[in-house]
Amino acid sequence: MSHPSTRDLRPRARLAGLALAVSAISVCSLPLLAAPASAAQADVVEQMITIQDHQNHHSLASADGEASRIIARNYQNASTSFWISNKPGGRVDFARNVNGTERVLEMDLNDGRSTQFIHWWAGDNQQWTLESAAEGGTYIHNARDNRCLTYHGLDREVTVENCDGSMSQRFDLSGPGTGTSVEQRFLDRLNAVRAQNGKPAVRLNQTLAQAAKCNADQMDQRHVSGHFCDSANIARGLGYTWRGFGEIAFYGPTDVDAAVDGWIRSPGHLAIMLGDYTEVGLARTGTASWNADFGSR
Repeated sequence: MSHPSTRDLRPRARLAGLALAVSAISVCSLPLLAAPASAAQADVVEQMITIQDHQNHHSLASADGEASRIIARNYQNASTSFWISNKPGGRVDFARNVNGTERVLEMDLNDGRSTQFIHWWAGDNQQWTLESAAEGGTYIHNARDNRCLTYHGLDREVTVENCDGSMSQRFDLSGPGTGTSVEQRFLDRLNAVRAQNGKPAVRLNQTLAQAAKCNADQMDQRHVSGHFCDSANIARGLGYTWRGFGEIAFYGPTDVDAAVDGWIRSPGHLAIMLGDYTEVGLARTGTASWNADFGSR
């Protein structure tokens, strides 16, 4: 078996007996939704999600800028990721942290119809209720007047309109992975270790998983642990503006538990796993190449 690898973006740590790679950078956050609830909903699982129209599977996206409009796109990246969180009265909001500022999806009060990505100020127009559609999908009601988020086509802004039960008002809220997925198993093991050491849980992030894929691919081609991609800059290029970044890599294990066990046994890797990060993305290539990127924003 090859060794896991950890990288500090300062020195690389090579450890006898295990060829792990680990890296971390410091300079000086948002992953599956529970089944859609009715308007008198129970609390949702707070995590990073995408919001897609039910028929075409186009993802709602926003630029990071203040008052950016919410547009339907045919791709998924950091701009299509929103952290869903519970608010009083069975409401939720959809947020993303931008350079330390929480911005949310809101109905623009200037016209009572447009949607935009703007700083959180606890307005009812920034909060939503979820209602299951009998035909599939979820209606997203604005808490200010109970009207519905509405899709108008690819590369067009979504708006808030009178609810009519049409397909254009049905959305799918989903996150990266299920409770039985490899990614979820990795997250469960990781957060268990963090809890044992008094550290808060981290969340899955698909942008970090995309960044991690390059190094996983490289290790698979070379059949050795190491750091062969500039994963930190790849993450930035994908729109993930991090304040801290770390990476752990392992070529050799054929299942996720063996990879996690190897990382835990390595002090350098364990330090990354317990670091001051809020999000993580896991990539696997082939049967034996594992790479995890950690970030905080």
